[in-house]
Amino acid sequence: MVKERPHLSSMSHPAASDRNLEVSSVSQVIFDGCWRRFEEKYRLGGIHVPREVVWLNGAPGAGKGVNTAHIMKIRGLQASISLSDILGDNAESRDIIRRGDMLPDALVGDLLLAALLINSCSAPECGVLVDGFPRTSLQVDFLKLLNDKLLELHTLCANTQLEPQFPRPLFKVVMLYVDEETSITRQMSRAELASKHNKRILDAGAGHLVEQRSTDMSIIKCKKRYSIFRQHYTATLRLKQFFPFHLIDSMGSLAETQEAITTELRYQSLLDLGQETYQAIRHLPLAKDLVQHARQQLVNRLDDHCEKHPDLFQKVIDIITAEIMPMLRESGMSGQVEYFCDLRLFNDHPRTAQMLIDVLTDRGFKVSHAAEVTHIPVQVDLTTGLIKNRKETRHRFRINWDSSSVGNWQALEIATRVAENAVKEPRISQSFIPPQSRSPPAQEREIKNPNSNDDAYIIFGS
Repeated sequence: MVKERPHLSSMSHPAASDRNLEVSSVSQVIFDGCWRRFEEKYRLGGIHVPREVVWLNGAPGAGKGVNTAHIMKIRGLQASISLSDILGDNAESRDIIRRGDMLPDALVGDLLLAALLINSCSAPECGVLVDGFPRTSLQVDFLKLLNDKLLELHTLCANTQLEPQFPRPLFKVVMLYVDEETSITRQMSRAELASKHNKRILDAGAGHLVEQRSTDMSIIKCKKRYSIFRQHYTATLRLKQFFPFHLIDSMGSLAETQEAITTELRYQSLLDLGQETYQAIRHLPLAKDLVQHARQQLVNRLDDHCEKHPDLFQKVIDIITAEIMPMLRESGMSGQVEYFCDLRLFNDHPRTAQMLIDVLTDRGFKVSHAAEVTHIPVQVDLTTGLIKNRKETRHRFRINWDSSSVGNWQALEIATRVAENAVKEPRISQSFIPPQSRSPPAQEREIKNPNSNDDAYIIFGS
């Protein structure tokens, strides 16, 4: 049964008292004003909440622009929003910037809400990256209040026709970090490269000019930009209290930075699933944990076969020696063999199939087993038409192994990479999980940051 459409004006704020402990009263007033204007203009019908929002921030020259596409690919996002583009496209904010005045926080909030919830995408599965927000303490509060509001709407619109428009909000924060020296060097280098590129375009009379930022052409302005970033950096670190926070070391090459991004933004059920969903499946083991303990379990089973069922174990070994090994030798280069048999041994003693699998697995083969049951007619009652069948069971063992050359150069390449990685400079890329999401997984291991005195967060380091 479809519920009646909820009205925004009738929404309550059950967690308002809790939020006031975390955000300033000024932030609350500004957000409430922005949301009131937003709801009056668009109502519920026009809102489409993205299924995931990645909030990208970082130091000047950290590579936000060059890494945007990579982050979107890793997380499967379909749209991106640049706060600077939003402000530049709006006449009111453009005039304020031109005059050199400070932008009102309320205006920034109004533009962000419209860009994110109205103009970014309309498909329920759409994900969005937002570049350049939040940067101040007030904007951090704004983001927290926005998440609370969207979570409230998600709960309110459940089991209604508006449910697809309001998925559970999933916010992630990505912070690209470089030190001051690297930031200034990259900003100045960016200006030099842009100047050379534009000169070639003008000389050739073809191509597209790239923007030369005035702040990149002066070392004083470059230092000022980094100084502003550092002033607000502590405020943005407060986001660790509310959302998954991924700190990416961007000091290295582009490839190294993107490798760190891939590692830190990998799928993690604890962070991506809803709490109820995660709690329902967390007792199931992870594949990596099954593999981790498989060798010891194999050893225990083999010893158990030999000690408690020596006669059956020897019969299985004889079958492998007499029937399976000749097939393996004949097909040594193919890497695959299928062994079929209808021996009563496997029917009368089901554990023998596991014995065969364990022995071959210990020898380095990958084995799967299936029992195929066939019903064969043996007698027909001509009076009643009933057919009497005989059940026959046929066992199929599929055996695979690595048939690649022993002198595979890939092994040398892997060894070389391991050696190179061993001498790399240490990186600081880390992921912080907010306290409310910190339910320890049943099978996943928690890794504490050895270089941090902050015990309030679990860190999945790269």
